[in-house]
Amino acid sequence: MTINLANQLLDIKNGRNFRELGGYQTKDGKTIKKHKLLRTANLATLSEQDLKFLQDYGVKYIVDFRSKEEVEKEPDRVPTGATYDFDPVFSEDLTDSSKGINEILSEKEEDPKAGYNHMFLAYDDMIKSESAQKAYRNFFDILLANDEEGKSVIFHCTAGKDRTGFAALLALSALGVPLETIKQDYMFTNEATKDFVQDFLQKAKAEGANETSLSILHDLQTVYPQYIDHVIDTLNKNYGGVENYLSDMMKLTDDEISKLRKIYLS
Repeated sequence: MTINLANQLLDIKNGRNFRELGGYQTKDGKTIKKHKLLRTANLATLSEQDLKFLQDYGVKYIVDFRSKEEVEKEPDRVPTGATYDFDPVFSEDLTDSSKGINEILSEKEEDPKAGYNHMFLAYDDMIKSESAQKAYRNFFDILLANDEEGKSVIFHCTAGKDRTGFAALLALSALGVPLETIKQDYMFTNEATKDFVQDFLQKAKAEGANETSLSILHDLQTVYPQYIDHVIDTLNKNYGGVENYLSDMMKLTDDEISKLRKIYLS
């Protein structure tokens, strides 16, 4: 089944990268239910209208993968009736997605590939660190608790692309979604955040960023196929593949996988 990824976007006016994972098909022909699983960027800038939209949409759980510093800087606005869960993947924002333009540029060397290369280190930490593995297991515990029909889990970081992207890969893999679909969903961040990134780079240029700096900033605010290919390669080489990672590192049992599929698939 071919999905128009633009249809995955939620009608949120004051946030970015808010997406429905319902509609994706599994390898055995089942489909992820709508109003169950949402991936987003942070909820700090949501309007009252946006909050009402999410409340009406059935949002019951918010899983926030950001660091304490990120949360204090931009706390989530939580829709009425939803439970907020602080679930930091890192002790600080290793993806640099929450840092200001000047802060990033003062830290990075004048290497146009510094941002791009930095992301591979961040992904390695997401996969291998004990804190990240603990956070992602907690995420699965919340997914397993979300057994009420029509109730959604939102999971997010700052930009909704890296920590959230890896969480989506794990969750969609557990549900049996093909890798090709998972990669398409991952790369859709670039389309979903195109206007935001364009504005961000224009602001940086107006503040005096040179071409090298703009290249660094662009690579920190977008995703590349090489990032997710690196994740897949690392999972294959170090853990024997994503299925083994789910069982060995996430400690997901066969019964839990079955329960997830019962909750999220139709």
